[in-house]
Amino acid sequence: MAFDLATLTPVPTEPVQTAWRRIQTPIPVPESIPIIEQLRAVEARSMAGMPPVLWDEAEGFLVRDRFGNQWIDLTSGIVLANTGHAHPKVCAAIRDAADGKLLGTYAFPQERRLELLERLAELSPVSDSKAILFSAGTEATEAAMMLMRRHGQTINPGKVGILSFADGYHGRTLGANLAMGSAKWIDDYALPFYQIPFPYRPRWPWDDAADDPTGEKAFEQCLTKLEANGVRAESIAGFIGEALPGWATLPMPGGFAKALRAWCNAHDILLCFDEVQCGMGRTGRWFGFEHCDILPDLITLGKGLTSSVPVSAVVGRADVLDLPNPGEMSSTHGGNPVGVAAALAALDVIEQEELLAASSATGNQVLARLQALQAVYPERILSAHGRGLFLSLHFMQPGTRAPDVKLADAVAGEAVRRGVLMFVTGRGFIKFVPPLSIHPDAAMEAAEVICESVKALV
Repeated sequence: MAFDLATLTPVPTEPVQTAWRRIQTPIPVPESIPIIEQLRAVEARSMAGMPPVLWDEAEGFLVRDRFGNQWIDLTSGIVLANTGHAHPKVCAAIRDAADGKLLGTYAFPQERRLELLERLAELSPVSDSKAILFSAGTEATEAAMMLMRRHGQTINPGKVGILSFADGYHGRTLGANLAMGSAKWIDDYALPFYQIPFPYRPRWPWDDAADDPTGEKAFEQCLTKLEANGVRAESIAGFIGEALPGWATLPMPGGFAKALRAWCNAHDILLCFDEVQCGMGRTGRWFGFEHCDILPDLITLGKGLTSSVPVSAVVGRADVLDLPNPGEMSSTHGGNPVGVAAALAALDVIEQEELLAASSATGNQVLARLQALQAVYPERILSAHGRGLFLSLHFMQPGTRAPDVKLADAVAGEAVRRGVLMFVTGRGFIKFVPPLSIHPDAAMEAAEVICESVKALV
């Protein structure tokens, strides 16, 4: 059963005790309910969408409450803790920076900021890269779209449109919501934001996917639909999208990606990949777009960039990042010394602990197990797929291919009661996104818990 998020009703659990999991109370823990209720009394209702687990400590790939329970974490916070929660090297870097009596420098010159910017420019496969630092991923999204529009206006004043994938995720601010195309609270009829479907093979939104093995025809159909709606390429300044959307965890088909890049080149349209979720080793490579074999003009980063405190970035072509004049693009907390220290430490950990290879190897093992589960329940599980430790399991209603939201959220809830922490999506799928440092045996144990939860509910 799914959690009753409205009433916080405790559900009895079977005791669990393994090397990594420990459950010894009902969930939610009865003693935690008054605290959660107090939170809800003073906090916006929008924050009440996750399983009611009162976090007390998170370390590595484990999350604990103060009531004796411990979970294998498949959330990484919210696809944040790529290096693991509270990695000792990241924590040490934060402490050292906080003790350094330099907490905020705005746009004033600062040596540690230089070190991180040089590191990001070196990582970027975009030639002649520059970078700028912000706080949240959504801030980087807004800056990237501003840069694309500024670039478009150097070509013609009306070249300000932004194209993106429908149902993507780019943050919670106004422009980010417009790029997602799903914000019902925005009257967007006069705003130049346009969406095309993501080429998701399990639910191919065009003709038979078998007739379009590379996805190239699908991109042509996207262009035909845009033109039919009066959207001209000459009015588009940029495209922003996740190379592997958070809901799909699949890269664009190669032909679709190459056609998108060629179309952008032909019409002076900038291409930006949002790597906030799928970057920093999450898919087994530094950047998710490396699975698509094309290069963007701009890259947005966040989350796993520090695996901890808020730091985001826009990285890409120097001529584009230099479009704003001094003072026109900056951030109060962007590049603050504490965040910079955390990011530098996190990048070191990813390299030194070879987390890209770990993500790929562990992810392949888990994916094979989830795909075996799909084969057992082909009438209820549409697909299991992903890259590295960016995996998802998609459920469908009996007799249809419609997403089964109720079952997916119930599986997440059952897994939590069995000692595997997951978040509910409300969209008919669950995500397997643990810290990249997770022990392979723990990852496989979590996969088995998912299988047991599905079996108990189907």
